Amino acid sequence: MTPADTDDLAETEYLIVAYLRSHPPEECMLDKISMGTGKSRATTLKYLWTLHAKGITDYHEIGRNKLWMMKQTAESGTEIISRKKQGNIPGNIQKTAQAAFELHNLLLREAKLRDSLDLPETIVLSVAKDYSIIAGNRLFESLFPEVTNFTDLVHHSQTAKLEELFRSAVPGSTASIKLDILEKAGIYRSYNFTLVSPGQGSYGGTGAYVLIGEDLSGRRTRRHLESLLYIIRTAAAAQNEEDLLRETLKGVRENLVPFVHGNVVMADMHIAFSTAPPFEQLQEFFPLLRRCMTSLETVSEEKDAETFSYAVAVPVIDEEQAVGAVLLLMKSSLSATEVENIEIVADEIASALRMQRLDRERTEFVNTLIAMNAVSTILNTASDENAILEQSIEAAMGALGFEMGCIYLKDDSEGMVPRVHRNMPENIMKMCIAGTFNGLFERAFRDQNLVYVVSGTPEYTSLLDPLIRENGVKTLLILPVKAGGRIVGLLNMGSRTEKHYTRTSLDNLSSIGLQLGIALERSRLARKLREAGGEYKGEE
Repeated sequence: MTPADTDDLAETEYLIVAYLRSHPPEECMLDKISMGTGKSRATTLKYLWTLHAKGITDYHEIGRNKLWMMKQTAESGTEIISRKKQGNIPGNIQKTAQAAFELHNLLLREAKLRDSLDLPETIVLSVAKDYSIIAGNRLFESLFPEVTNFTDLVHHSQTAKLEELFRSAVPGSTASIKLDILEKAGIYRSYNFTLVSPGQGSYGGTGAYVLIGEDLSGRRTRRHLESLLYIIRTAAAAQNEEDLLRETLKGVRENLVPFVHGNVVMADMHIAFSTAPPFEQLQEFFPLLRRCMTSLETVSEEKDAETFSYAVAVPVIDEEQAVGAVLLLMKSSLSATEVENIEIVADEIASALRMQRLDRERTEFVNTLIAMNAVSTILNTASDENAILEQSIEAAMGALGFEMGCIYLKDDSEGMVPRVHRNMPENIMKMCIAGTFNGLFERAFRDQNLVYVVSGTPEYTSLLDPLIRENGVKTLLILPVKAGGRIVGLLNMGSRTEKHYTRTSLDNLSSIGLQLGIALERSRLARKLREAGGEYKGEE
């Protein structure tokens, strides 16, 4: 298929192609295309890759994003073919060639018939009297590649209705029926099927029934639209991540899908929010969640549990990567429309989380500049080592919003000695004195760089003592204090809130340690000069 062969596309594919053709390249990233076509990120991304596989679309990578476009075809050169003069064709070759020509004509006719069956959002299939599937159009084969009997797709509650339709069918006539077709485990898509029965005339001689199914899942009720609008507004107004996830899942449960348990799990598998904490069974869903976040598609599976029967995982996509997933545990199956509604909600969660993250990063960046300026002022005015340490830790904690902190300095035997501390709980203070943080200290010395640990990262679980986590510390910073190219101490700070820093912000924080190290070295040199001057005067 060439880029020009776009007459037989599904409805969503048409929308994407129309968008790409009518917008400049800088507006053809996933978020823009999703917004312009009115489809969720997951749905848009799926169809973009489908069009790419068909040779219709292409993309360029710009950082972590992809810039999508219609594929350009190169002008083909003129192919020069030499032909030998034909002579008499032997009989066996002529017979073989005739068979090949007939096969070619049959394949050409099959291709044309398949093209004629490719209707937007419509599945077409022929079935025998026992409901075994004989043939289907491309959309049916792509949606249900391994299904051999139509009854395997129909919701069990509608099997009797389907059988009655076939029993009462009049030869050569049509009849209609609405059926819910199994798309994934626990997810059904509604179709309005027209059954065409075999008979005389155009429909005779085949012995097969034809089913033509129109997809009804894209039709949302006014209640659904109002509910989605309410959830979107709630997400945009949320002040923090916890409020965002709590109110969003509350809106989903009350207005869209009455789930049993709802969870938002981030890419590192930590639970950002759960409607029933602590949810002890979550680990058994890790393979499902990983499959969801790897494929960037909604996945589901049937579960034999006392309180729920299905698990559905919907990816939360940001910049064409899964930053997490919404995991819903359901008593009953879902319709495809309900799944698409949840995908739209997941997109809003991704957008709101991104905006909150950017806002936090911007705030923390400003705070690092304030901290740098405050510490610099202190170092330019204070000369006594104790005053430098006391004032510096207070200024850094105050500007950066940390609740506790301490400064270690190396003694003459290269041991780390705590010199000043602020608001340290007694149990954590004892741990500091006992050297519980030695593992983190060694990392700072080894890497010659700061250590930044925030809840939700693997280091938070593997490097922090459980007692630290029990005290509610969610962010830990260890800044090397450097002088003369070597580390002479460590400035440690802890916070009970998550603090998100960019690379630039972390560089700013590292410079605070450098400033402090230079000031300490200058103070020590001044003290030695004073001591040396005192001895010299004494000799005089």
